Amino acid sequence: MQISLPFETIKVKSKKNSYRIKRLQLYRRLRLVAKIFLVLLAFVALSALCLASYRALLSSQLLQVTRIQVNGCQYLDPQAVIQQAKIPSGVNILSLDLDGVRKRLTQHPWIATAAISREIPDRIRIEIEERKPVALVKGHQFYLADQQGACFAKAVPSEHAGLPIITGLDPGTLDSGCKLPREFTVLLENLYRETQLKLPWRLISEIRWNRNAGLSFFTARGGIQVDLGSEDYGIRIAKLEKVLRYLEKKGLQAQLRGIDLSHGNRVFVRGRFKIPKQNRSKQKGV
Repeated sequence: MQISLPFETIKVKSKKNSYRIKRLQLYRRLRLVAKIFLVLLAFVALSALCLASYRALLSSQLLQVTRIQVNGCQYLDPQAVIQQAKIPSGVNILSLDLDGVRKRLTQHPWIATAAISREIPDRIRIEIEERKPVALVKGHQFYLADQQGACFAKAVPSEHAGLPIITGLDPGTLDSGCKLPREFTVLLENLYRETQLKLPWRLISEIRWNRNAGLSFFTARGGIQVDLGSEDYGIRIAKLEKVLRYLEKKGLQAQLRGIDLSHGNRVFVRGRFKIPKQNRSKQKGV
């Protein structure tokens, strides 16, 4: 009796084939390393070329700054802005430090913000926003104040005719660069906004501060005193506009001497008002 036993087929690898496989794998790895090295070498060469080109541009006479354009000047002379910028003559437009120029410009008391841009090949554009003076502040000297209540420059009143003068503050606390108390900041913002259409801003001659009574201002025409107190300036200025319209409609504006808006909802009017004859006869008959 014959019995057949299953035998698994055993594959024997040749030593020669194993050597070839290892050599092929090594060759592939070396080729990959060579490719990476060539890419890195090309990148270094390209970087060196770009750096050399950039250095050549920095020294090129074709890119020297020859023109400076200034926009936004209302009070300042453009030449004064250029001097404040301190841009070196013949400087390369690519090497110019724009942030440094901007910082130098904003150090000028009249310049609130500045933006600098390059226009290749040779022009620098400067855009400035000037501070807008809305009042003169009286201390030991006079200072210009903007809408945010910042005293930004010394001033001569005759050179800024028409601006209201702020009085009543401690002269020892005033200096160029100081900030007015919050009451003035709020008042200036509301006055400047509300009086554009309702009250002629240039008809206000003085804004007076009193610790007890608060703020008052005086009109240039007729010297009318308007007492605002120490809060709700926007509401009270809007109320003032209604009172003036009523007095004008009744023909009593010329006799007006003062308006007190510092008592909440009540308004007190002072003046030498003449009662019309019709009203007098009615009063006699009552």
